Amino acid sequence: MTITKTLAFVLALAPLLALAAPKNIIVMVPDGTGMATLTVARQVKGAPLTLDRAIYGAVQTASASSSITDSAAAATAMSCGARTTNGAVAMDTERRPLKTFGEWAKENGKAVGIVTTDTIVGATPSAFSVHAASRHDADTLIEGQIGSGFEVFLGGGRKHLTPERAEWLRARGYALPADAAGLREAKGKLFGLFADDTLTAMVERRSGKPCDEPTLPEMAGKALEILSQDPDGFFLLIEGAQVDHGAHVHDLPWSVYELLTFDDTVAQVLAFAEKHPDTVVLIAPDHETGGLTLSIPEPKPGARAEVIRSTTSKRGKGVNSKDWFVRYTTGGHTGVDVFLAGNDRDVRPFLNSDFPKALAGREPERLPELQGKTLQEGGAVWLETPDGKRLRANRDAVYVKETGKWYARP
Repeated sequence: MTITKTLAFVLALAPLLALAAPKNIIVMVPDGTGMATLTVARQVKGAPLTLDRAIYGAVQTASASSSITDSAAAATAMSCGARTTNGAVAMDTERRPLKTFGEWAKENGKAVGIVTTDTIVGATPSAFSVHAASRHDADTLIEGQIGSGFEVFLGGGRKHLTPERAEWLRARGYALPADAAGLREAKGKLFGLFADDTLTAMVERRSGKPCDEPTLPEMAGKALEILSQDPDGFFLLIEGAQVDHGAHVHDLPWSVYELLTFDDTVAQVLAFAEKHPDTVVLIAPDHETGGLTLSIPEPKPGARAEVIRSTTSKRGKGVNSKDWFVRYTTGGHTGVDVFLAGNDRDVRPFLNSDFPKALAGREPERLPELQGKTLQEGGAVWLETPDGKRLRANRDAVYVKETGKWYARP
């Protein structure tokens, strides 16, 4: 091949090479975190946050149905690359399943992990792993997760792991650690659910409540230990879910201590990435919750506000900081942009639906539809395909009960 032809060939490949996915991809979501919460957390810590050095941009968060997104639609955009209606989990606006980031990674030979302080069937971990028309359809979500083949699931939601589901996982080589000690000893594939519902809030742990559950840094560390053994790399989602939980009920200490723990996890993950240069870390909230504002001097009589230094949590320990007056403007989400952080400033999604393309050159993909006869047997729904195979709903193939249609899992 002549030099001219070689150069032309290289130039033709350049766009493809530029979009090649890194070996390891880590997405971190501090659910519901706004800039005001970062400000308070920094003052409570008395030092800069790790996030302070990692933030380099902003992300828009609107869903397809509203300028105020919910977590399901936001996580679907971040995972699948397409905006959808509030409440939908990894589905488009017409209830057709979209390939999740976890499914794409698995299809490309990577190990996959999902880590959260929420229940494992929460909106964010679900949208990166499975599919449902409604974020509240816990049975569909957990069935999809246990059938996904992902190497690591860690979080809460033990009440959804029935004895039959647990036995099914054990038969396929999963360890099911139930507490922090069990997680430290566990090896291989993990499906660890450490509380019936969400994990114990950090404000409660700091206030002395006994707790045998692992922290977010402990779960993230174990996930990195397991997933990094795959020679083809991995995809890992890490969600700090309870900043959002505190903001919904205007419990600032709850949010602040969750954010400080998430920030410790960021430091741990960025240290891993420094040792493994083929790792890209992208960090962004799915939305802001609560509309927290900070002001001084004291507001006019009758205004709803309180001094941070006297703010206490219904769950325990309060926070002490400057004499701002704080006020939440809503008990729900807001439509403001959120921060973008990470270890590679060339990865610059501005819309939340740009995440897959920015990280891995991915475009939105719908799962292929399957044909066959729907049956109910043994308490489960099955698809009998034209060639005589039987596929169980959501463990073997995606079943959308609202439309009666089946789709092939990657």
